Amino acid sequence: MVRSELGQLERLIGEVVKDEDVAQSEANLARMAEQVQAVADTCSGLKLKWVRELFSGVREPVLARYVQYHQAGVTSLSDQVSRKIPAGLAEDAGDPIHQYYFIVLTNLEALLRFLKQGFYKYFDGDYPVSIYRFRIQSEEISRSTAENEIALHQSGVDDNLITSITTSVTKKLSDAWESGISYRQFDHIKSVLSRVAQKVRENPDVTTIDVAHELYGRNFNSYYFLQWYKHRLSTMINAVAENEKLKIILQETKALEMIFVSGDVLFEPELPPINEQLLPWLRQQSPDPSNLSAIFKMNGHERMPLRFSVTQFAFFIRLCYLTGCFRSTTSPIF
Repeated sequence: MVRSELGQLERLIGEVVKDEDVAQSEANLARMAEQVQAVADTCSGLKLKWVRELFSGVREPVLARYVQYHQAGVTSLSDQVSRKIPAGLAEDAGDPIHQYYFIVLTNLEALLRFLKQGFYKYFDGDYPVSIYRFRIQSEEISRSTAENEIALHQSGVDDNLITSITTSVTKKLSDAWESGISYRQFDHIKSVLSRVAQKVRENPDVTTIDVAHELYGRNFNSYYFLQWYKHRLSTMINAVAENEKLKIILQETKALEMIFVSGDVLFEPELPPINEQLLPWLRQQSPDPSNLSAIFKMNGHERMPLRFSVTQFAFFIRLCYLTGCFRSTTSPIF
């Protein structure tokens, strides 16, 4: 059943793109218009079929395989069409044939969006986005990056920090052209840029350290951001007398430890989280690292990092309640 559904869509799209050099005669364009309409009708029919069959009593493992199979298949078909379109060609430009390609891509992307929104639990967020989606969202991210750059300059944020953000995002998109990028990664980049923009809007007097702490909490573990932060801290430490260095290191360490670092998604998945890169380095800057290690111990034990998810924290509170840690005369809430 699954294969035949994608097989029909694959056959129709193959007819649309099979002859790249087809003459743009009236007859050929009319035939292509019919084929494109057939693709659109098939996509609409698939949505209705999915709603009817997948919202019935389908077991979760079967449903997950079904959704992800179609996700991969539709993405592959979309990429097949995208490769027929010259890079940089706008949707409202080009000859009629390329315009038909864009119509096909729009319908295929609508299918993927339908799967993502309707079956989010089973949709593979770590699967690469289609070429078409990448082109659209990379343009949006580039615009957001440029807007943030202007806003941060106007707020007086350190130019080097702004450059580290812009360079990180630009390189990320550049690398993604070759290696691809997942839905989760795209959403994370947009989330980071959106949060920075919101912080500037809500606080016209935002400072460089405000923005840096926001990025730190968002686990912006970019190489360029890390280097900026190390340079900033090194400058602060080297600017004071030898007997004041430890005070600066402790002060900055405690400030960073107070920031909750989101561990769900990393800006650079292949690199460690930003706190696991920056904090050990910062502690090593102490004139006497052995003294610093002693300071960061309590009763002979290392401080346990507070890394609870919401679910884990709720479970912890429930255990405390059940063991009588909270003396209350009110009725139980668990």
